[in-house]
Order: sequence, then structure tokens, then C-alpha cells
Amino acid sequence: MKKFLLGLCAGLAVFTVYVMGAVSTTAASTSDSNAISSGTSAAVIIGGNVVVSATYPTAPASDDGQLYLYELKTYEYAIPDGAQPVATVATSTNPVATIPLNYSSGAGRLYNKFVFCANRGGVLTMVNNAQYIQNPEAVATKAKPRVARPVKCFQEGNVASINLNGTGTDNPYYNVLHGVFYVDNIDSPCADPTAKSADSHPIKRNPINQYMLNANDEAGVNGLIADMVNYATNSNIQDYVIGNEVNERCWNYMAYTDWDTYMRKYVQVFRVCYTAIKSVNPNARVYVSIDQVWDKNENSYEYIDGLDFMNKFNTLIRQGGNLDWDMAIHPYPNPLYYPKFWDMSGVANGKKFSQQVAKDQVLTFQNLSIVTNMLQQPTYLNRGGQVRDVIISEIGMGSNAGEQAQAAGLAAAWAAFERNPYITQFMYLEYDVNGFFPTLKGKSLEVWNALGTDKEAEIMDWAKGVIGVKDWSEVLR
Repeated sequence: MKKFLLGLCAGLAVFTVYVMGAVSTTAASTSDSNAISSGTSAAVIIGGNVVVSATYPTAPASDDGQLYLYELKTYEYAIPDGAQPVATVATSTNPVATIPLNYSSGAGRLYNKFVFCANRGGVLTMVNNAQYIQNPEAVATKAKPRVARPVKCFQEGNVASINLNGTGTDNPYYNVLHGVFYVDNIDSPCADPTAKSADSHPIKRNPINQYMLNANDEAGVNGLIADMVNYATNSNIQDYVIGNEVNERCWNYMAYTDWDTYMRKYVQVFRVCYTAIKSVNPNARVYVSIDQVWDKNENSYEYIDGLDFMNKFNTLIRQGGNLDWDMAIHPYPNPLYYPKFWDMSGVANGKKFSQQVAKDQVLTFQNLSIVTNMLQQPTYLNRGGQVRDVIISEIGMGSNAGEQAQAAGLAAAWAAFERNPYITQFMYLEYDVNGFFPTLKGKSLEVWNALGTDKEAEIMDWAKGVIGVKDWSEVLR
């Protein structure tokens, strides 16, 4: 039986409050890469306080024997001129600082990050990665029990596509459990300002209709907070997907920049949304969504490979304080419209498409294990040491190769889902568009209706006969 994976929160001791000191910040700040790479740090809510701690093999060097704790906005990466520390502690191998959270009905320090600095020759030097608060659920007062969601369902009627406006005044009377959040209004405070910039690398494959969400200025952050708190408080949504296929620039558009900058901005967005949602409903799940391109090693202006995206995403999240994020995937056939994966002779360049799957260049239902094998690695586990939840939030089988091929392909996709214990939901998208016809009827509808019932074994035997295998392991991994 599919089981939902819940993160565990580790217990933490209460630490001593330290007295704040003053230090000049007129000199530029820098970073001690050795201290950062060899140490660990965290920021957590305990009671009404934020406790920021770090651990080093040796105490960071400091001219005055002190470490100064600074507070930064989510989009700040250096100490602003004139900023004052919020706490001062003696330099040591285990510095700990405790400051008030200042959280009531407002955000207080909930969305900020914290960094220890040492004064070295008049230059403030950061000695840890700035840490966001890892447990925003500690302030939640409206926890909603999770509702059993349908393991097999159609997207239509079960998913809300929600365009954020940044006002927090939308009426989210959705009776669905699953929401995909994006912005398609370039003038919304929730749209990253770069969307209005001239772009020398125009999108070619798809029209731009969804923009990178904006956590790069105060208006954008406040808009995201308002909208997410509103939905977490007033809707039935319990699964939140932050952007759609966000490794594709056409679905998460910002003007030309390198992928490291793109990733940094998306991680800022994800953290703000996650924190807002969890600060209301700790039982909600927050997902990152990728498309099929997995490991082609040809990252272009328009997309970054899913594997590269996830590695960068996970690294940045862990550097700033691990979160219990989850993952949504879209393992369509390759090519999209052709489900007859066992016989590619009927499609142009069929051998090339088969090799892409065999080499894990493309993610389909045939090789789902490449995602969950990645998520089982120690560096990918959630805060409780568990494998993160994965959902198939989009999948479809075209009828282009005939109704029988569509039906057998659907059965194979379901078998792949059932074989993988870490994937907990299967959402089918019936949406005919641009030569892709996944609507189910005839034999394919018969298969759909049989999946998950006492008729499943019979229909699976039929599908294996069509494909020409005795066991699904011959074609699925």
C-alpha cells in the first residue's frame, strides 16, 4: 500500500541569550570559505525565539574575539552598509545566539536569514552560510489534518491552477487538495522584474505565459506571503506546487541570465512560499515540479536538465537550512505523443528516442527509479532522514499509435508507479493539444477503470501480452 512520508522534527534544547554588541560595517563584507565549507549551522524557532548556532573544527579567527550575528532579507547576500548586528557572542567552535522572533500576526523575522561575521582588519567576514529558519511550522496555529487523496485521479477536478496576484485578497474556495501556483501577469508584484527586461535570447519552443515568481524585492516577498498565507488559511489545498516545470524557462520565465542566478532566485521564491504555507498549516506539503529532460548535458538558454536543477536546488536549500520539500514529476512517454515504447519503428527517429530513455537523458515512466534512487542518497533526505514524497502530477498517453497501444502504455505506466514505493499519487491529464491526444476511450478507458481494482491483474496480463513481456521488470526500472 502507498504510504505518505511525513518529516520528523528533532527536539532542540534552549540556549542562552547573548548581549548584542556594535561593530562598524563601513568596510565591505567578505566570506571565509574555509570556515563555511568545514562548519555547519542552523536557525530554528524555540519558544518565542530564533536560535542560531554553528559548529566549526576550530574557532573562527576574530580580531576582537567576538562573532556578530547579522540579519538579512531573503534577497540580500552581503551586509548592508550601516547595518548593526542583532547579537554578539564570543568566538568558539560552537557559537550560539538567541534573539526574539518578534512574531505575532505579522512576519517578524520569520522570512529573514542570519549569518555570523568576524571582524578582521576592519572587514566583516561571514563565517557561515546565512541560515533561514528551518521550522516555520513552530508558529502554526491552524494545523489541518491531511485528507486522504485519491491515489489515481484525473487532473481535471482535482487540481487548481492558481495565478497569484500579490494582494492576499483572492477568494480561495477550492475543494481540491492540490494546487499549482504561478503568475501570468507581468505587472503583478509576484512576477520577477526581469520579465520586463529586454531579452537577447528569446524563447523559441513555447510561448511565454508563466513568469518566475518574485522574491527579489520587498513588494514581491510581501505579495507571495500574503497570497500563500491566504490559501493556506482559507482553502482546502494541502499539496502546493510552486511553479510548473520550473527547469524550463518558458514555464518559469525570467530574462536571460546564467542558471546559477536563476536557481538562486527560484530557491528564494520556494523558501518564502514554503515558510508562509508551513507557518499556517504544518501538515501541508510543498513540491518542486520538473519536466522530462533529465540528463542530456546540453543545458541551453531555455532549459536546465532536471538532474542538474535538482542538484543545484538541493545544494542551495541545504546551505541555507534544510526544508521538507517534496517533488512532482511528469514522466510522459518519449516522444510525448507516442506511447508504444516497446516498438519504436512507427515513429521517426525512434532509435534515438529509445536511447535517450536507456541513457537516462529523459525521464519517463520507464525509468522512474532514477528519481527515487537520487532521493534516497543521504544528502537528499529530509530533516527527519526520510525519502521525500514524489507524485506524478501529470502524465498522459496519446492515442497516436492506436487505441491498443495507448491502453497498454497506460497499464505499463501504472505498473511503474505501483512498483515504486516512494511515489504516492498518479494524476492523469486528459488534454488534447498540438497533435497529442491523451483522452481515454474504448480499451484505454477500460484499462483506466480497472487500475486499482480487482480487475487490475487481468488487465495487466493483457497489457503484458500486447507488449510482449512476462514480467514488468523486462521493460521498467
